[in-house]
Amino acid sequence: MKNKWLLKFLCIVIILVLALIGLVYDNSNAIAQQSTAKIESLLLDQFTSNGAADLIVEFSEQADLTPAYSMDWNTRGEFVYNTLLETATRSQTNARVLVDSSGLKYQSFFASNELYIWGGGLTLANELVSLTEVSFIRAPRIYYIDPIEDKRPMENITWAGDLLAARAFTTVDESTDAITAWGITDIKADQFWTTYGVKGDGIVVANIDTGVQWNHPALDQAFKCASPSNPACWFDPANICGGSACDNNGHGTHTMGTMVGDDDPGLTYIVGKWHQMRNG
Repeated sequence: MKNKWLLKFLCIVIILVLALIGLVYDNSNAIAQQSTAKIESLLLDQFTSNGAADLIVEFSEQADLTPAYSMDWNTRGEFVYNTLLETATRSQTNARVLVDSSGLKYQSFFASNELYIWGGGLTLANELVSLTEVSFIRAPRIYYIDPIEDKRPMENITWAGDLLAARAFTTVDESTDAITAWGITDIKADQFWTTYGVKGDGIVVANIDTGVQWNHPALDQAFKCASPSNPACWFDPANICGGSACDNNGHGTHTMGTMVGDDDPGLTYIVGKWHQMRNG
């Protein structure tokens, strides 16, 4: 009688042990599946093929930048920078400890809250996805831009002086000395002028730049006011020029030349012709 009872007891114990083993196996298998689900299949393939691969760790927490919309420009910039940095630093701490212990090189990107790791393996990836703050691990991508075929006929031209030396571009009107600036011919403005007889005469334009050399040979005929100190045509908020139109850098003269440069055939270049300008 005792033997039968003992046999039944042993059978019950064995069944319970087997059930417990099965439960543990199922749980571990579910955890493993859940972990690999957070790792991109392409990255898993790279681990299988090469043993290691670069990987990008994405974190669940994203900075709340909503308050920035109600801030002024300077305050907004500082708030966005600090909030992004603090969020990334906080959420990436445990992951960085794991990577540091593995001796691998990594780079943190706080704007997107991601961690780029060079040469990681499956073991490290599994450790990382076990962290609750990690949402996904993916393989990096390399994108290539198709080269643009250069169809310009003058492939040996390297600077503007070559254009002058070669007199490479067409002229307009009856000029034989001036060279039409390449931007004009590229957009076919010279053809527009010839076809419609319109060059923007009478239109007033202005720029905000480093100033303008108002008496430049290509601009002196276009300055709207007779006097370079007339506030109707000149504003110098920093008072760099002492109340009169000037250019302390050269850039503003260049950009104004693009807009209102004269078409005098006696000049080196023919740019265009807009009759009046204001500078500020």
